[in-house]
Amino acid sequence: MNLKCLFLTLSLFTAGETAAVAQAPTEFNDWQLNSDQMPSLYEIEPNTPYDLTFRFGHMIFAYEPDDWKRRGLKQKPVKLESLVRVGKAVTASEPDAIFRALVDQQLGQRQTFQFQKANLLLWDDSGEEDQAESYLWEIVWKKLPVYGGLVEGPERIKVLVDAQGSLIPHDRYLIDTVTLLLPEREIDPEQNPQYRKTGRPRIWPCAKLKLEASDIRPEKRLSPSEIEKRGRQAFDKMVERLHGIYKAESFQFRYVGLQTAKLPWSLNAEGQIEYLHVWAVNFQEVRTEKMKTPPELFTVWVKEDGTVADLRPIDERDRN
Repeated sequence: MNLKCLFLTLSLFTAGETAAVAQAPTEFNDWQLNSDQMPSLYEIEPNTPYDLTFRFGHMIFAYEPDDWKRRGLKQKPVKLESLVRVGKAVTASEPDAIFRALVDQQLGQRQTFQFQKANLLLWDDSGEEDQAESYLWEIVWKKLPVYGGLVEGPERIKVLVDAQGSLIPHDRYLIDTVTLLLPEREIDPEQNPQYRKTGRPRIWPCAKLKLEASDIRPEKRLSPSEIEKRGRQAFDKMVERLHGIYKAESFQFRYVGLQTAKLPWSLNAEGQIEYLHVWAVNFQEVRTEKMKTPPELFTVWVKEDGTVADLRPIDERDRN
């Protein structure tokens, strides 16, 4: 009898350990996004200059003018002869070890960057006529895979340097999106002719999370269960919106699981990489028909302190 009890206890312990391992968050490694199956960058981040915005994997790099002001980076009027020389501006703009590590991670292969050109920009955002003109250096770098092959993502990126020769850092966002096809609908004669022939317009649920340097050491860190709860609640609200606005009750999703992700973010005093940690709360569309390939995962990004990505649907019919 004692032997049976011992065997039962060991069996339950083993089952518990197996379940614990199965439920443990895994590391997020799928950084690839299909550019042909997603909305434009302008639709995802409409508040930034289009030619200064680019994407690698799940990361968007952009310049948001209002954010410069909040961070005290508003350009001060400067005379042209006082502008920092182009050589110093190019040196300041060169992609550093952290930027390279982040791009390598997102693209899954090592990249190198070559200087292309430097342009002088007149940047007058003060709105006051009596203010002197402001200038910026716009530095263009060409990205190339170290070991050759196809170039993924933008081939050229632009970096801004202020009049004093200091790099203006990009705003960084984690994003994710998937393509959904709306149900059949009646043709509206007043609709944009570009989509009049589209029997099933596309809509993209989109998640966008702005990342800050302070996210490396947040004041609080929530438990995995609380992270999952917040991610699922935010996702459920977006699905309710999909059902309510687009009458797309056929869209059903299932919760897939929770993962952790880490992004190269800065160098510490010893020159070692410090990582920014985020959570990936994953969902998948439930389809009734059999498909050759399973539907893509949709990730709701959540910071360690519980800040959830902004979730919204992007409708292709809203395009002008």
